[in-house]
Amino acid sequence: MSDDDTGHPDTHMSDPFELLGNRTRLEIIRALIQANSSPLSFRTLFERTSCPDSGNFNYHLQQLRGLFVQKTNGYELTLAGKRVGGAILANSFAPEQTVEPIDLDWRCLLCDGTKQASYRDGRAHIRCVDCDGGATFPFPAGTIEQFEREALGRAFARWLRVLIQRVTMGFCPVCAGRVTAQIERLPGGTPADPKPSRVLFDCQRCVSGLYLSGSSVVTYHPHVEQFFFAHGLELHEAHAEHAWATLDRFNSTIVSKAPPTIRFEFEYDGDRIEPVLHANGDVRFE
Repeated sequence: MSDDDTGHPDTHMSDPFELLGNRTRLEIIRALIQANSSPLSFRTLFERTSCPDSGNFNYHLQQLRGLFVQKTNGYELTLAGKRVGGAILANSFAPEQTVEPIDLDWRCLLCDGTKQASYRDGRAHIRCVDCDGGATFPFPAGTIEQFEREALGRAFARWLRVLIQRVTMGFCPVCAGRVTAQIERLPGGTPADPKPSRVLFDCQRCVSGLYLSGSSVVTYHPHVEQFFFAHGLELHEAHAEHAWATLDRFNSTIVSKAPPTIRFEFEYDGDRIEPVLHANGDVRFE
């Protein structure tokens, strides 16, 4: 078996998707991401793929050099390679995964209906059985099998918290591009059909969009999170709605319709915090 790595990447193949359109190359990236940042020798890396010929394997390895793979004390992934490897692992085990509804231990704040967690079509759902209020968001299929069924509701909630924090800090969860925000809907509706406020987060690179309630946006601001944690109100293991239901007062008031501005009130045990959500998604304390 040859250990020759003197070849150079094919400069004609510059499209990353074209580079990844081969089983051996995907197996190389998978082997390197599973090596947990430990560089692998040519021989070890070859043995961790199904490629039967070392010369053919070396050709594909060299195609990945530069953009996805680099050589130091051995072969390891570049930052771009780690991102691709992570995406492969996230979706390789159960791409068609479905989780039937799981009852959660809190009621819907809109209608007092039963809240359930479920998973289908690559998305996690934390929604009310009766009014369908709640959240739907992307969740990696390969992560499902790492949790027992009864723990998935908590896992979904933690993932949603991370997702919200990322977009409110201005980064797209899909491509890491710059995200802009705007209040798209003020709170309103009727007692029979309430309409929570809604904020649109729009990626300027990949044009992905994500809708969040204004309540979620302000709740996961660091100052507001500290208010909840100081009073022992859980935000890690359940959707924020679980903590909102525990408050002595939870309310939103329209400060201005043009530009749209909303004041939120969170009160617990005599302590109060009043974040103000501005039209561009900024959270201030005034």
